[in-house]
Amino acid sequence: MAATAWSFYNSFREYIGNGQFDLDGTSVGFYMALHTSAASANVNTATLSTQASLGNEAASGNGYTTGGASVTSRTWASVATDKYRFDSTAVVWTATGGAIANIKYAVVYQSGGKLVCFSKLTTSQFTLAQDNTLTVTPSSSGIFELA
Repeated sequence: MAATAWSFYNSFREYIGNGQFDLDGTSVGFYMALHTSAASANVNTATLSTQASLGNEAASGNGYTTGGASVTSRTWASVATDKYRFDSTAVVWTATGGAIANIKYAVVYQSGGKLVCFSKLTTSQFTLAQDNTLTVTPSSSGIFELA
């Protein structure tokens, strides 16, 4: 399945401009949550500001925990003259004890719920069957770059 590029919430642009994100520090965590096609993840990007406001997160259980998984090994580093990249390792879920149903969006947010971005993982929601793995890997350009 072909995921879309990360799309940013307007609130993230505001938060980053106000210095409310510590992209390279360890004082706050970042998380990736899975949402269903009924979520408002890709609509109202101008007005949504918290992960809770999206609604319709994938159901907890079978290898998925409400709130998603930690985005680990984050980096905010210079990768070229006048270019900085926010990157991380892949986030992985394995369906155990049953399926993880109705997945369509991956959403990145900061601990406390402030939204960063989302990717539409597929055109229609899917179910991750038991014993299968879903891996969301940032592109070679990371989650995003500023140039």
